[in-house]
Amino acid sequence: MLKNRSFGLDLLRAIAISLVLLAHFVKAFDKLGFWGVELFFALSGFLIGKILWNSFNQNQYYSFPLIINFWQRRWWRTIPNYWLFLLVMIVYQLFRSNQLTNWDIILKSIFFLQNFSNREVVFFSVSWSLCVEEWFYLTFPLVLFLLAKLKLNKQVTFTICIVVFTICSILLRSYFIQKGVGHSLRGITLARLDAIVFGVFTANALQLINLNIKLKFYMLWSGIILLCFCIFKIHFSGISYEEIRSQQLYLILAPLSFALIIPSIEKLNFSANQFKWIELSIQKMSLWSYSIYLSHIPILFTVYYLTESFRTTNLGNIFSKIIGLFLTLFISAIIYQYFEKPLTNKRPKEIG
Repeated sequence: MLKNRSFGLDLLRAIAISLVLLAHFVKAFDKLGFWGVELFFALSGFLIGKILWNSFNQNQYYSFPLIINFWQRRWWRTIPNYWLFLLVMIVYQLFRSNQLTNWDIILKSIFFLQNFSNREVVFFSVSWSLCVEEWFYLTFPLVLFLLAKLKLNKQVTFTICIVVFTICSILLRSYFIQKGVGHSLRGITLARLDAIVFGVFTANALQLINLNIKLKFYMLWSGIILLCFCIFKIHFSGISYEEIRSQQLYLILAPLSFALIIPSIEKLNFSANQFKWIELSIQKMSLWSYSIYLSHIPILFTVYYLTESFRTTNLGNIFSKIIGLFLTLFISAIIYQYFEKPLTNKRPKEIG
């Protein structure tokens, strides 16, 4: 069991990746992928928000070396695994279609530009959410650095940065809707940066006022009420998946509701010693989640291809999905242990 880990955050991360897997492995649960990714966005913002605020607040000057250090630590953590599976998907596409994917798409994908201002259905489809995260990591510290030049109070500056990202994202979504690309709104990088900034907001609130139990309680129930409203509208009002991905309301409320819930879940402990295997399983799912997210599509499609002859029956179809799930977990565990973790350990120490 790894020390200094939050069981609550591990649990949320395990839930998020499980929802994504359910959505992609079982067509009937397609909408669950929406919740899984939005939860990932809120979690990323919450964790990164702590790092960004501490770096900004605890140093007299928010200098460019601090920003570079932040980028290096993020990139060592995220980019090697992403590039590995980008290469896997290029080879997979070549294997399946006997032709190389368009070089323009490949070049864009290397630098997370494939969905920058429009949603392209590309060969590496799950990468759209990673584009949102990487561009947030790149731009938020830069905007914060520029706002710091105004010499305002640090908290005021940080809050203004949060507000800027929120308002700009809403305005950009309105622009894209008017432009006629509202159907792909959820996957456009520039239009979704606020999904992560909501997590930054709750992390900052937590650190700023040292939220007491009463305030956490209010945040928790506000988040639950918003989440229940979204779940009812999305799953019980007949709204289509296309409408979910193209409406401002759900693209704001879904990540915001998760962000409000996270502070209460963060300190959740697992006290049932006789069921420690449950805690260990959740922790492993959390640790492997990034590799699982990147690997499950090529693994699943490869299994489908190899078992095509007996997937015509319900039993054969279920069996192929079980094989795909097992291989996804097994391969992701290996990738985490021997590729992702060693490279993450090479990142520079945090400065400041």
